[in-house]
Amino acid sequence: MTDLGEATRPVIAESWRRSLAARVDPDRHEAPVVYEPDEIADLRGAHPLAATVPLLRHTLSMDDTIMIVTDTRGLILWCEGDNGVRHNAESVHLTEGSRWSEDAIGTNAMGTALATGRPVTVHSREHLVRTYHGWTCAASPIRDPHTGLLLGVVDVSGPLKTMHPAVAQLVSAAAQLAEHHLRQFAPRQHVLTLNFLGGLRAELDGRPLSLTLRNAEVLTALALHPKGLTAEQLALLLYGERGNPTTVRAELHRLRAQLGGVLLTRPYRLDAVVRGDFLDVRTALRSGDAGKASRHYQGELLPRSDAPVVRDERLDLAAAVRKGVLERGDLDALLSFADSGEDAEVLERLRLLLPAEDPRHALVSSRLRRALE
Repeated sequence: MTDLGEATRPVIAESWRRSLAARVDPDRHEAPVVYEPDEIADLRGAHPLAATVPLLRHTLSMDDTIMIVTDTRGLILWCEGDNGVRHNAESVHLTEGSRWSEDAIGTNAMGTALATGRPVTVHSREHLVRTYHGWTCAASPIRDPHTGLLLGVVDVSGPLKTMHPAVAQLVSAAAQLAEHHLRQFAPRQHVLTLNFLGGLRAELDGRPLSLTLRNAEVLTALALHPKGLTAEQLALLLYGERGNPTTVRAELHRLRAQLGGVLLTRPYRLDAVVRGDFLDVRTALRSGDAGKASRHYQGELLPRSDAPVVRDERLDLAAAVRKGVLERGDLDALLSFADSGEDAEVLERLRLLLPAEDPRHALVSSRLRRALE
């Protein structure tokens, strides 16, 4: 049993509580490797922090340490530095393609900086997972200077005995330099938000968009294919074999009236940071986090749509979230998923898990009877 009293600093104690609530095992947990090397190359090229890596590399090059840059999910995109330290880091999954959010690997500088939005240093035994007690890590968030949105973190990690106390200040300074670089040289990125689970709501840079169902179907297809699609490909995804590229081009022309330069051509693609509830569910499922997936899952994807691309994604998401919450058996995840529909198996599992005196037990029992009628 892990004693929270060992975490003497409040920031560490709070992180341990979050990590333990996510069922991170201090004795047997290891960071999940989510992406293969060839997939990481594609993710790097599309990430806004790619432009800052040379600056970070120059600023944070030190003996006996490694520099790490993650995205907002805690996914390590860059890991560079001392060869010996890198070799040791790879043996414990501290490497490109692995995910270091708190819910994946417990208290660590990268994950805790992402969770709190503040610079964090995690020393030795402050790591929840005992495998990392020989390491010290200092991380600082990097934000988009135009929008204030979190882009990821930069981290310096190394063996406990080699890390100088001044490293934390240097990492924070490097993060500030990266933000200054983005302000000076990176164009302002638009932010397109698509909330299509159980409804149809969208915003561009905080401004609500008035979309038709077909607009939303087009945006769903483009969000699921960030490298872009031709008119012929879009026609197939939206209409099936009966699709006509001319019809698609007319639809895209009307959509561009709302999106302006965000909608690019040849191929058709979105020049924006695209955020969406269905994309959050996909990401959580890819990372194996059924609890997070169920929390984001607020209903079926565009329930009135019959576009093949939407229908397939709708079925895949619903089936994967359902499977995940049933296998995990987590009460909160099951309750969250149950809100999205009348699923008899999910309701039966809840009826068995909830104490008879819990007011929710009667409600679930009533819903179960209706589902079985």
